[in-house]
Amino acid sequence: MVSFFLLSGCQSVAFYTQATIGQSELLWHSRPIGEVLADPKTSEVIRERLTLVESVRQFAANVLALPANRSYRRYVDIERDFVMWNVFAAAEFSVEPELFCYPIAGCVGYQGYFSKADAVAFANSLTAQGFDISVGPVAAYSTLGWFSDPVVSSVLSYSDTDLAGLVFHELAHERIYIKDDTTFNESFATFVEREGMRRWLMFNGRQADVPRLEKFQKQRDAVIDLIRSARSDLQVLYLEGLSIEKMRWRKLAVFDQLQADYNEMRRAGDANNWGNWFDDNLNNAKLASIGVYHDRVEFFEKLFERSNRNFEVFYGLVEALDDSPEED
Repeated sequence: MVSFFLLSGCQSVAFYTQATIGQSELLWHSRPIGEVLADPKTSEVIRERLTLVESVRQFAANVLALPANRSYRRYVDIERDFVMWNVFAAAEFSVEPELFCYPIAGCVGYQGYFSKADAVAFANSLTAQGFDISVGPVAAYSTLGWFSDPVVSSVLSYSDTDLAGLVFHELAHERIYIKDDTTFNESFATFVEREGMRRWLMFNGRQADVPRLEKFQKQRDAVIDLIRSARSDLQVLYLEGLSIEKMRWRKLAVFDQLQADYNEMRRAGDANNWGNWFDDNLNNAKLASIGVYHDRVEFFEKLFERSNRNFEVFYGLVEALDDSPEED
């Protein structure tokens, strides 16, 4: 996930203020990890998790060829469950995310807030304008190397593999970022995260954990394919030129079918647990938020194979892509 703080004039003063204050507080309260590890007041649990982060960061640099000189060298206790909350929006009859534009980063398919209340307030304002909205928590984010992104306390409870994947994902944004293409950037980072997790397990002699990771990812991909199929159905529906009332009725039917298909997959043991994601107000924005992170992962998998599974070669191919990255 990418977060931006240099905003265009169309952004509200309130958003600019919360973004600046939130980022400043993180940096102000963060400490070098080495200092935290040397502090006798540091608990053994935090010491162990930060030592893991240090080794993951070194692996990211040495094996995955990711930039690891600045970010994740500091630690901050945020005293909350998540560092940010993202707001996704989509028009009532569109499967594409609404874009929020910034002068340096370009247009991005979400807007992030350090306060959940601020995120909900912004989401409510979009709902009043007729948009479908989705508000979701964010575990970590990248400022693309503009700042030294710290490790936040809320992620230390993650499993070893998930914590490693999170670091790989965010550092991938620092390695490559394409302006005005959120799905490209997030799908690229998702691919690096997935391949990085597998290699990290192998590197650390945890080969027995690889089949479990692959099973989890296979079940997750099955759910994502289900969501993408529903999005395709909706895209066709929205182009049919039906009346608003009939369109709304057919839209709800697609979401009901998606819910039923997921429930059946869960009963059959073919899908992992998505918690209450399917139970809480399925809409265009929720489906679009999944697409942003996964729609082009298969493209990057194929590109990685073309690079003979060499990360430096792979990054070179990604950087050489023209303005139509979907083309093989």
